[in-house]
Amino acid sequence: MKTVYAIPGLATTEELFQFTHLSNARLKVLSWPEITSQDTLQSYAKKFLDQIDTSHPFYLLGVSFGGMLCSEISLLIKPEKTILISSCKCSKELAPMLKLFRQLPLYSLMNDKMLKRMTKNSRWILGFEKKFMPEFLSMVNSMRPGYIKNSIHCIVNWKQHNCHRPDIIHIHGEADRLLTFGSVKANFTIKGGNHAMIINRSHEINHLLNQIIV
Repeated sequence: MKTVYAIPGLATTEELFQFTHLSNARLKVLSWPEITSQDTLQSYAKKFLDQIDTSHPFYLLGVSFGGMLCSEISLLIKPEKTILISSCKCSKELAPMLKLFRQLPLYSLMNDKMLKRMTKNSRWILGFEKKFMPEFLSMVNSMRPGYIKNSIHCIVNWKQHNCHRPDIIHIHGEADRLLTFGSVKANFTIKGGNHAMIINRSHEINHLLNQIIV
């Protein structure tokens, strides 16, 4: 059986994939390696490699920040396919708000407590339903010091200009408020899907994944 190595979104853990069910493959969620203020998105992607067994056929699956990392990882190793959900293939697909943070890096002035509070208060942008909030808050609280600030730094300063990636399959929601639909080119569109559709539209996502992973 093939393995799908999955990376969740920023400040989330394997719980993000609790409703992801694959028929033809085993899902293995990767752990977050330590990230430093010196890391780029490319250098951080390399830190995931020792968790991936490339001696057998495998897929990469990433949500949001995890998808950006999978985009970079797939340039270093050769998965069967790389699947992005609510994410970006390259830095050109980042939403205008995130690109603005390159010029106005206000996040760099915030301490860890402030950044965690900001992340928790972003539920309306992310689209998590109220019933999922206790789990979301628990995931955010589990992040080690410096993780959120350094991850945001990697995202807003990402320098990957190759958006033409036929090796990547991109699934995106039309109602994504964080990584806006108009900024990306997706292979599959979830009508009305928001940034948290891996949770709240899991049935449709699973249907697509089980068509892609064969």
